[in-house]
Amino acid sequence: MSDPWFEVHLGASVLALQTTCEQTPLPYGSFNLGLHVGDDEIAVVDNRQHLTTRFGSEVYFPEQVHGIKVVRVTQESEIVMADAVVTNVLNLPIGVLTADCLPVLFASDQLVGVAHAGWRGLASGVLENTLDQFANQGRVRAWLGPCIGLEAFEVGPEVLAAFLSKNPGWTEYFKYLDHSDRVFADLSRIASNILENRGVDIIERLDTCTYNDQSRWYSFRRSRVTGRMASCIMRTG
Repeated sequence: MSDPWFEVHLGASVLALQTTCEQTPLPYGSFNLGLHVGDDEIAVVDNRQHLTTRFGSEVYFPEQVHGIKVVRVTQESEIVMADAVVTNVLNLPIGVLTADCLPVLFASDQLVGVAHAGWRGLASGVLENTLDQFANQGRVRAWLGPCIGLEAFEVGPEVLAAFLSKNPGWTEYFKYLDHSDRVFADLSRIASNILENRGVDIIERLDTCTYNDQSRWYSFRRSRVTGRMASCIMRTG
C-alpha cells in the first residue's frame, strides 16, 4: 500500500506534502491526524508517527483557532494557538490540519510557511500576515491545497459582507442564488487574488473540492464527525 500523501513541488530545497484519507473505517477513516475530533488517540498518534517517517522529525502543528496569528518556530518551540506557522530552521517540518478550510503552503529561499485559511481567517488577513514574515514577497512560491469548492460552500450574508467590506471586487468569487440571501463562496480564488495582489507570482492551486470528493478528502461540512488532513512543509537546504 502506498503512503497516504503526495508531495508538492515548491523548490529543490523544500519538502512539502499533502495527506489524503481512506474513508473507512467510519467516521474517522484510516489516516486521521487530528487529535481534537474524538478519534482514538493511540490511532492518531500512530498516524502522526507514520508522517514523521517521511520528514525525519515530528511535525509542528499549532492549536488552530480560526484566527490570523502567525508564529515563527524553532526546534524548542512549544505548541501555541495560531493559524499560521513559519520557520527558517532546516529539517523542522510545520503543518496545519484541515477538513474544508483552505491550507496554503509558502516557500522562499530562506523561509517556509503554512496557513490555515477558513473564511474567517481569509477575510481577516491570515494570508497577508503570513506573507509579512517574508522579506521578499515577490520571490515567494505558494500552493493552495484541498478545500471546499464554490459549488458546495454555501454561506450567509454575514460571510459575504465580511469579504466585500474588505474588497468589493471579490463579488465575482461568489455565486448568487435567486430570491435568497445565501451565496456560494470560492475560497481558493479569493486566496489566489490576495496572493497576487501581494506580488506572489508563482501560485499553484489544487483543483478539487473536499465536500464533493469523499474518496480523497475529509469534509466537516459533509460529515460533521470526521478526521483531519495535514498540509506540511520543511526546509531541507
